Amino acid sequence: MNWHRWFHAFIRRLYFSRIRVIGAEHVPAAGPVLALGLHRNGAVDGFVYREAVPEVVFLVEAALRRSLFGRLFFDGVEVERGGGSRAKMRALDACVARLGEGGWLAVFPEGTSRLGPRHLPFKSGAARTAVRHLESGRPLTVLPLGIHYECPWAFRSRVEVIVGPPVDLAVAAAATGRGARLREVKDRFTAALEAVGVNVPDAAWQDLAQNFAYIATLGTGHSYFAALKVMEDELPAEAVAAWRELESKAAGRMLMRHQGVPLFPLATPWVYLLGALALALPVAAGALVNLPPLAAGWWAGRRFPDDTNVISLWRILTGVPMFLCWAVTFCVWAAMRGPWWLAPAYLFLTWTSIRGWYRLKKSAVTAWNGIFCRGLRAPAHAVHRAVIAAMSRQDRTNKNKTNEMDASLR
Repeated sequence: MNWHRWFHAFIRRLYFSRIRVIGAEHVPAAGPVLALGLHRNGAVDGFVYREAVPEVVFLVEAALRRSLFGRLFFDGVEVERGGGSRAKMRALDACVARLGEGGWLAVFPEGTSRLGPRHLPFKSGAARTAVRHLESGRPLTVLPLGIHYECPWAFRSRVEVIVGPPVDLAVAAAATGRGARLREVKDRFTAALEAVGVNVPDAAWQDLAQNFAYIATLGTGHSYFAALKVMEDELPAEAVAAWRELESKAAGRMLMRHQGVPLFPLATPWVYLLGALALALPVAAGALVNLPPLAAGWWAGRRFPDDTNVISLWRILTGVPMFLCWAVTFCVWAAMRGPWWLAPAYLFLTWTSIRGWYRLKKSAVTAWNGIFCRGLRAPAHAVHRAVIAAMSRQDRTNKNKTNEMDASLR
């Protein structure tokens, strides 16, 4: 288990630019803990969730661990998909036993992942596990986990993991009959997961909400998830109108985007151009000395995925082992054959390239648009102002609700 915790931490640091955990104060010091995770980006979700709850063992599909290569990446309690009632009962017994030992267990109640506008239907396995444990009379902490990627398939994307408050199971534990307890637990699990997730009517709404949420984080302290929740029930009309005006004016223009959003400088674009040029050389050099693993990851991300929710997984499964082999081989060769400084130089260029990639893309997009699409700067800034205004209104609403609640408790 320690190997997988270390390896998953390495994958997170390598593949993602930033992982922000919101609600870490809800994670208890000790088990038993049942973590319920929303499932969006394939098995990569499991790697990322361990940033918030490193002790967990996941319920995993047995097929993922049949090969030595699969066991290198995945650990956990195995369940046979389509294995019948006996296989499911064995997995349920193993989950209950782990919780009974005071362990940490993570389950994806949806069973599979999708990047759609709403969560998939929740299966009853997690609720059955909780009910079985509660019937033993022992305590249980149930944590709902949400996960929100700026761009799920992009290398060096940013991610937010949301840890919700523990689910209150007191009413469920007191219910009469296992069926009633199961329904109550499942209802509470659903409500808790929807609180840490975002559910919107359709894909078009989702695209706009994600664009506006990313805009809300630019130059502010706003959480990406908090901005998405603002857009969940209603898209701000002013922002939608400003966005449509921007898109109509951008038709036929060579407009560049970052995470789906056209970025423009607040002042002169030349500062961003200088920043991009300063980053371009070390990033390009680092990419060049790691061209084989980068090319392999890129190729795998285009060749194998059957949907966007597994692009990052295939890139990681292919690119990470090859990168490790390549890096070790290069450093050993440099130590034996090359000058002494070659291995440190390789490691420095690799680190600089990884660290600088996200900032380079952002600066390059901003500089390009500021220089070659100057006429679109005003409508783009109008979108930004409308989104920030919507966030400010929501902040005031939340503050008023808090004040009213405090007043009612006095």
